[in-house]
Amino acid sequence: MPRPSSRKTPESPRPDGGSLVKPERLQAVLEAIRDAGERGITKAALVRKLGGVAMRTVDRAIALLEEQGARFGKAREGRPAVIHFTLEKAPEWDSKITPHARLALEVALMALEGTATEMWYDHLEGLRALADSHLSTRDRSLFDVLQSHVCVRGGADDQQALDTKMLSQVLLALGHSEGPRELELTYAAASTGRTGTRTVVPFTLTHDVFSGGAFLLAWDPAKQEPRHFRLARILEAKALPKRGLIPDKHPLERARDLQIGGWFSPAEPFRVQVRVGGSNWPQALLDAPPALPKVEVRKEKGGAVLLSFMATDLYGPARYILQLGADAEVLEPKSLRAHLAATLKAMAARYR
Repeated sequence: MPRPSSRKTPESPRPDGGSLVKPERLQAVLEAIRDAGERGITKAALVRKLGGVAMRTVDRAIALLEEQGARFGKAREGRPAVIHFTLEKAPEWDSKITPHARLALEVALMALEGTATEMWYDHLEGLRALADSHLSTRDRSLFDVLQSHVCVRGGADDQQALDTKMLSQVLLALGHSEGPRELELTYAAASTGRTGTRTVVPFTLTHDVFSGGAFLLAWDPAKQEPRHFRLARILEAKALPKRGLIPDKHPLERARDLQIGGWFSPAEPFRVQVRVGGSNWPQALLDAPPALPKVEVRKEKGGAVLLSFMATDLYGPARYILQLGADAEVLEPKSLRAHLAATLKAMAARYR
């Protein structure tokens, strides 16, 4: 015998078996109050949202929702004072997925789209479909904007816990529907450890397999250049009401697309060419090309492969190529060959 569902039905029974407020109307009132967000919504606006129903219908719907576990904020504003309703807690039948859980799910999916196996992504995609049935229009709009501002390349596990308050402010500034807002950061520099405050315009969150963590790519108005800020080094963040201005997005787009391990440079991009031999690397690279910008892997005679990709800075490519050991030889550019030769010479000196 099938087990009866524990999920409650949103309805208001009448003595004759009918309903004072239809379930779909209760859902519509709940959605409208949720969509209103922090600004809230008045009863008159709810009447209009529901197509001009009677005011008593809205009153009954609100009372029934409260009976079923909903909790509303009620702020009096204006002259004469009018109540603005905000949603503080939904009834059990609406959803057990909290806004924080939905946000975490979306961020996880953004990362997994570029990093995880197809099986894991399919499992989480199913969860998103379940969550999406309860998302408000406002939530969907927020996630659509955030999706367009997240660039995933590879994957890494940052062991430093992120401050959720800080992250929420970054996302608020980045995901504003009318364009990013200025963001005030208190940041601890990796090179000096010094802490300073600066105001930037957020552009994109990046996550790279070689970076060891997640970064905020932003425009720095003071320096007039793109900057990468490791999220774990942002001590405090505050989304400001002022709209952020980026004079030219091209440098930021190039930094987003061509960064490797968080490293990028305003210099002109260059193509790296590496011949890779050995017994295992060639086939491994053919089977699963690395998550590098505009990567190409071509098989050569003799069993080696030619690996090529784009970069703007020497340190990112060098970090990747060094893991290939003596099986790799950089062919181009000459500046990267010289950089690796100097690095290997300094490394060899440590093992004498």
